[in-house]
Amino acid sequence: MQQKDVIISQLANSQLTIRQLAQTVTDFLEPVIPYLVIGSKKADEEAIKKAGPEVWVVKKKMWEKLCSRECLELKEAAGDMIIAPSDPEVKLALVQKILKSFEKYPALEKEISSFIENGQIKKIAVEESSNMITAQNSDDKIRVLEEFNELLEKLIATNSDVGFISDIRDFNSVNSDNAVRNSELSECRQGNEKILEKTLDFACQIQYGDLRSQALSLIVPYLKGPKKGEYIKKVLYSTSNIQDESERARILSPLASYLKGMGKEELIEDIFDFSPHIQYDDAKFQIFSLLIEHLEGLRNEILLEKALEMTAGIQSEFLRIQVFSMLIPCLKGQRKEEIIEEALQLAFSLKDKDMRPQALSFIIPYLGEARKKETLKKTREIASAIKSEYRRLQALSSLVSYTEEQENGDIM
Repeated sequence: MQQKDVIISQLANSQLTIRQLAQTVTDFLEPVIPYLVIGSKKADEEAIKKAGPEVWVVKKKMWEKLCSRECLELKEAAGDMIIAPSDPEVKLALVQKILKSFEKYPALEKEISSFIENGQIKKIAVEESSNMITAQNSDDKIRVLEEFNELLEKLIATNSDVGFISDIRDFNSVNSDNAVRNSELSECRQGNEKILEKTLDFACQIQYGDLRSQALSLIVPYLKGPKKGEYIKKVLYSTSNIQDESERARILSPLASYLKGMGKEELIEDIFDFSPHIQYDDAKFQIFSLLIEHLEGLRNEILLEKALEMTAGIQSEFLRIQVFSMLIPCLKGQRKEEIIEEALQLAFSLKDKDMRPQALSFIIPYLGEARKKETLKKTREIASAIKSEYRRLQALSSLVSYTEEQENGDIM
């Protein structure tokens, strides 16, 4: 099932995540964005002709709700969609601006979510989204695949040539023509580097997220040579701009092999240094999740501080708390206590109060017994006070294991 199919299904059943809500709002407004941005009387008239009076009224009202908070960046992103309506990255930028607004103003997210719950709006959104699920330009996709496959075949061939010449050189290492073999190997490697860069550039520019993830995942095993770190950063940047988490995972999974063995600390440090260039929080979180298992057991204080710097660059406080919870086991002494305190403070002060219990549940395991008991009690009180039954049950369920642990401890 494709991502948009999932969103439509969840929209119909009122199960949208905050990111899916941002995507749904963008899809819902997309057909009339030029008229919303212009905002003139003439634009109103044209929008009514295009969308119909009832649909236009609904969409305009949603836009006004979105713009009821800080909206300069939102309007700029929407304006870019007028200039480049077919560019998926431009649309993604608008999704991200709406998502950031929801994260910054939880009340706005709840207001828009409730607004979409209206039966008429839900019907319009589902119908329009369904109509938008048309086959992408299949001819263009075929062309892209053919061009990429041609480049990939050359890349595989040049790698085979390098291996073949290297094997011959090793076999004939005592021969007098060893210098010639070295020269041939050097030339072959230079050719391999050029075709790798060309193939990588092509893959990074593929506009279809699913094709890009497929292409990059096939290139990852060939990221070798003195520029390996540079290639990996390029892959990470391109991956971070793919919206679908599972498509990103397809690329990140084979990348994990480079984080083992000699040189892994240097590579991890390079990735941490590069992280400010990664724009989206969910992509940062996913990349961090890939790195964290390779930090365990390391005593590289500089590397851990760089990990904390990357964490500080995550705007979503909820995701930042999750990352802190991953990092805490890698830290020791005073620094560990400082991060625990910072994470607790963030969790207790989340703007979306309904998310506080779940955020606190990430940190509770690292507290001393007395404080764990005290914090768990406060967390249960916060969870029990949540008005939404669904969210209340969700919050309480995140605490079940700690509650049982405490009860068992009391019995013993």
